[in-house]
Amino acid sequence: MTGEGVLTSHADLVKVIREIHDDRDHAPLDQTRGRPEVTVSMPARNVEGFIVPAIRSVLAQEGVALEVIVVDDASEDGTAAAAASVGDPRVRLLHNRVLHESEAPFVAHVDSDDFIVPWALRRMVDALRGRPGAAQAYANHVLVEEDGSLSEDAYSVQRASIERVRRLVRDYRRGLLVHGMVTNTLRTYRREALAAVGPFNERLPWAVDYEMSVRLANRYDMVLVPEFLYFQRVHTGNTQQTLSMRSIRSWRLRASICAGELRRNGGRLLGRSRTAVYGLLLLGLVHAARGAVTGSGRG
Repeated sequence: MTGEGVLTSHADLVKVIREIHDDRDHAPLDQTRGRPEVTVSMPARNVEGFIVPAIRSVLAQEGVALEVIVVDDASEDGTAAAAASVGDPRVRLLHNRVLHESEAPFVAHVDSDDFIVPWALRRMVDALRGRPGAAQAYANHVLVEEDGSLSEDAYSVQRASIERVRRLVRDYRRGLLVHGMVTNTLRTYRREALAAVGPFNERLPWAVDYEMSVRLANRYDMVLVPEFLYFQRVHTGNTQQTLSMRSIRSWRLRASICAGELRRNGGRLLGRSRTAVYGLLLLGLVHAARGAVTGSGRG
């Protein structure tokens, strides 16, 4: 691992995973006091077995004052009790919207079944501070097994895939139209930009974050932190959702969102004309159809 904390090997990743999933008792990690620089929003529903490592990974962040707001979505298991068991004063359990409960200048999203490396939020905030015109930062991620494990072969395959995708999707605005949520992992927002474009559209059945990214990208820049900062856990509770986001149904909702934004923005969106937007959406439909066929073949 280099002095800047950039992950350079599979061994670095495994070391972080072991530390986060260590079952020993952890004392409260209130390392940086004062007004939070970052509010971490962590939506949670029936993730009793995963939420403690997720919270620990956030509390272990280096060089950033933070708070964690766990938003419990009517969990039917011990999710709320597990979150409370962490015993850190920076963790709050709520049942309402995060933005109404915090004043930090940056807001980050970490799923309650995933986890992040110790320097992740510092890198994200620095990226946004270094790009005043950017409203959102995002990073690379790596998929891990349900128990958090990651084989060297799996890491090598994923690293090659991520690097290939990032070379192809150099224009994130085009990527939002063709591929969907290309700015998803460890989404970190500038609060003042969220205030400018309006609240998240909670009426949507899904793709709430995609809709927000489209609105933000229409007015602001976005910045990629090209490092592996986020671990996305694959398990039975989220596999179906992951597959559904690649389906024709998902494409139809994305197309509807973009059509609405075209109407609200006088026939232009993401720096493109109506014709160009629909052309790229149609290209996205081709990709979605291919994904649906491939997915059905796996079943």
